[in-house]
Amino acid sequence: MSTLMMSGLKVLDLTNNIAGPVCAAMLGDHGAEVIHIEKPVYGDDCRSFPPIIDGTSTTHMFVNRNKRSVVLDLKDKNAVSALLEHAKDCDVFIESCRPGVMARLGLDYDTISRLNPRVIYCSISAYGQNGPYAGKAGYDIIAQGFSGMMYYSGEKDGEPTKCGTAVGDFVGAVNAFGSIAAALYYRQLSGIGQHIDVSLARGLLWMTGCFDHLYTGVHRTRTGSHDASLCPYGIFRNGRGGSVVIGAVNVLLWKKLCLAMGRQELMDDPRFVTNDQRVKNSAEVIKIIEDWLGSLGSIEEAVKLLDEYGVPNTNVNSMEDILQDPHVKAVGWLKGIPVPPSVSTIESRLTPVGIAGFSETDIRTCCAPDLGEDTAAFLEAAGMRPDTVDSCLEKWGVPKGSD
Repeated sequence: MSTLMMSGLKVLDLTNNIAGPVCAAMLGDHGAEVIHIEKPVYGDDCRSFPPIIDGTSTTHMFVNRNKRSVVLDLKDKNAVSALLEHAKDCDVFIESCRPGVMARLGLDYDTISRLNPRVIYCSISAYGQNGPYAGKAGYDIIAQGFSGMMYYSGEKDGEPTKCGTAVGDFVGAVNAFGSIAAALYYRQLSGIGQHIDVSLARGLLWMTGCFDHLYTGVHRTRTGSHDASLCPYGIFRNGRGGSVVIGAVNVLLWKKLCLAMGRQELMDDPRFVTNDQRVKNSAEVIKIIEDWLGSLGSIEEAVKLLDEYGVPNTNVNSMEDILQDPHVKAVGWLKGIPVPPSVSTIESRLTPVGIAGFSETDIRTCCAPDLGEDTAAFLEAAGMRPDTVDSCLEKWGVPKGSD
């Protein structure tokens, strides 16, 4: 399709690091004009996150794709005035400051919504806009620790473990994106804007949700590579360094797994016939499966048998494996993103869902901008006089030829 779903939307992106920038980038993927407001000299913190290619962070390439970059010193009244002028006609305003900061700058929801009652204003923070912890600083790892996710991750007799990726940031980004889309639809129905409050910790608390012990009296603990309430549901090893993920939690799938293993006698064994019985006897289930894996020549042989019998399974893939995976290649889950300034590309993931009528080639992939490259045009569009523009560029350390 020639027109993307969010074409015509104007987004002011006053976010930093991962969660907010990823949300704004996703809006840009679907056609929105995203103007990323960055601090002088250093810009978005993620510009310095390794690895660095040709002087540019690969994280920045991913989270700030499809954006324009404007440097503003928000302690300068000229910068705030220009931003407020643009806020009058923006559709979405996203910020990720600690609660209270935007009010001190005169850029809070109440101020922006008086200028623009239709604005969708999204605040992203560690703990949300209200409550005793609202003013506390926080990152993804803080949300993982607070939410219980870290407590329940790790080996049974080991220490709490951080997730291998910034799960709180990415869940926060998707929550923000979905909430903004819902608010835009409600605005279409009612003409009313919204203030959206996205908390990284709340998002992970919603994901973790380990409240079952409150009803059963059984305190939940870490279970390592296996699940506390589903069996078999985890990583199974062959004793020679190979492993496969298997999930067979209902009666039919358990029977299929037994057939794949050549252990038909286990299909109706009262110890294993239902999920709750298998959970009670999980150590024995794990041993049966891992003994079977050890009897085979390779993990690939196990995967082939599991696929033949329709048992959900997968290899434990690295990113190098994913780059070569035939399914990922066939369906276009990865797409080359331009890398400034070399005009080469890196393979990266874009939006996490497919939408009928829009192919992967419809998703925009403009390269991430150089710091401040659109500042002069932004100030001029706000009605600032040329001499004041030049003065501001000089004060904020933005090269005059950046546009």
